[in-house]
Amino acid sequence: MSGVAGILLRQDPAPAEAASGIQQMLARMRHRGPDGSSWWLDSGIALGHALFNTTDEAGPGPLTMAGGKLAITADCRLDNRDELLARLGIRDSSVADAALLMRAYLRWGEACPVHLQGDFAFAVWDAERRLLFCARDHFGVKPFYYHAAERRFAFASEIGPMLGLEGVDARLSEHRISGFLAGLPDDPQSTPYSDIFALPARHSLTVTAQRLVLRRYWQIEPSQRAPRSDAAEEFAHLFSQSVRNRMRGSPSVGAMLSGGLDSSSIACVAGLQNAAGRKPKLPTFSLVFEKGSSMDERSFIDAVLDQQKADPTLIHVGNYAPFAEFERVLEEQEGTFLAPGLTLTRGIYRTAGAKGIKVLLDGHGGDEVVSQGHGHLHELANGGRWLDLWREVRSASNTYGDSTLGLYFQFLTIYGPAWRIAKLRRLGNRALSRIRGPARSQRGRSWRDLINPDLARRTEIIDRFHRAGYMPTGVRASDALSHRWILSNGYVPHSFEVLDKVAANFGVEPRYPFWDKPLVEFCLGLPGEQKLSHGFGRYVLRRAMEGILPAAVQWRRDKIDFTANLVNGMVRNHRGLLEQLLVGDAGRIAPYVNLPEVNAAYARLLHQPDQAAPLDVQYVWRSASLSLWLRQVQHGGSPA
Repeated sequence: MSGVAGILLRQDPAPAEAASGIQQMLARMRHRGPDGSSWWLDSGIALGHALFNTTDEAGPGPLTMAGGKLAITADCRLDNRDELLARLGIRDSSVADAALLMRAYLRWGEACPVHLQGDFAFAVWDAERRLLFCARDHFGVKPFYYHAAERRFAFASEIGPMLGLEGVDARLSEHRISGFLAGLPDDPQSTPYSDIFALPARHSLTVTAQRLVLRRYWQIEPSQRAPRSDAAEEFAHLFSQSVRNRMRGSPSVGAMLSGGLDSSSIACVAGLQNAAGRKPKLPTFSLVFEKGSSMDERSFIDAVLDQQKADPTLIHVGNYAPFAEFERVLEEQEGTFLAPGLTLTRGIYRTAGAKGIKVLLDGHGGDEVVSQGHGHLHELANGGRWLDLWREVRSASNTYGDSTLGLYFQFLTIYGPAWRIAKLRRLGNRALSRIRGPARSQRGRSWRDLINPDLARRTEIIDRFHRAGYMPTGVRASDALSHRWILSNGYVPHSFEVLDKVAANFGVEPRYPFWDKPLVEFCLGLPGEQKLSHGFGRYVLRRAMEGILPAAVQWRRDKIDFTANLVNGMVRNHRGLLEQLLVGDAGRIAPYVNLPEVNAAYARLLHQPDQAAPLDVQYVWRSASLSLWLRQVQHGGSPA
């Protein structure tokens, strides 16, 4: 979680301008460089580095090579170091990751990201070719933003440093605002500001005085390696290696522990690795809700702690206030974000940072990477394997609490022959009505009712949603294709960017063992029955954790829904604020939201908070979030 920054003057190089600009940018990323910062300057180019030392580096970059003809600034952790050292003929195993990146560029040029594994965002200045080569990792774990104009190109790990440069317009992006209101992060290059862009995951960017060339260097595909005979054994091997890679470089490593399958798997594997290496107990950090609460996972957390003998920190959540410190949160995020529970996550990072933790292992992504296997049900139906589908649907309904007949009929409706549909229609409709409940007055409403129609039309949000918000029918019918669609979704890099900014504020680097390239490729290549079996999603992970996880966690069926906590927090603790934002200051958001729909949703939330519809919750939360952010940028400008 270091910070990178740079300025390339594409016309009329002025060293003084580049020097003052890079120093100003680094000053605005001071929180990313607790271990020092420095900058390097050549004719028309300035590179800066704010160091947070989590990989045992010697000091802040940028690093140079070949007599200054190559220079690099990088926020990176490389996982295939041994392979790179061997292929590059380097005998010094202590060489820094950034130096390895530069040697990789020397060997492979702009194709170098293809040969890398790990999390990285970097820029290499090639003086001989007069080009700047930038790249971002496969999943977008490390952030990289840029501003491109005819005269100047600038980049940084955050947006704010570029907003402070002369000539950079801070115009808000209506495209991004409509996407936020629709819950659709569909454009991997967009940011809250029209003149600043994100380098998409698995892409590189080559910048010269004449042009910018954006290239995708990798796409998500199943592993081509021959798998072991036992998928669970292979998964356990890859997962253990991924956890080990993400514990490298810092003695101050902790882990989130929610009591769920993903975080518990990471905590148990990491704890065993510490024990095998005779290292101290693994520090873990858990949110704990009051006993009897629907969010209470204490029994699962305790089961893991009893088995692993970790060093736990329990963070008690009492009177939850989702908009507490929200202005500060928006400053950190540099815009709105699709994570209503972020203030809870923020509490974990705050506590971990205060305890001296530098690296925090996070279970984020287990659902996407390992997969719940819902595509397998579609695959069975599409293949006409109706008996197998019935058996799996019956088990899945026991897990998720739905009607077996109702679920089965839905697949018959989509994939079954017409005579079966006609025969079962009446019976199936009765079953569906039982699991759906009585008709509600909100039937037919959707995300589009939240958005001001003029904004929706200007930003083409309906067409965008149909292109990126719905899984295509042909994709849905294949487990492998639907799995890849989920992994490629815009929520993946958006989530990483949100979490990175939270962690950076508290001096912690998040690392995600599930988002390991070999592990992702392996999981994507698994047959559907390894992802969903006997009603259990992420089946291969559950099997791999045999003897490592407590059985109560390994085979738990439920998943906590934090919606009720969010609703109660808004209604109990922020009613006055919501009244001000949605009623008193309604003019601020009127150009963006459909005010009558928002007010109606808010009234329903106040009237029956215990029966709040998820759509109403999102209407209110997103509208209030947008209002607070607009107030911040319109009155105070971009935060320093």
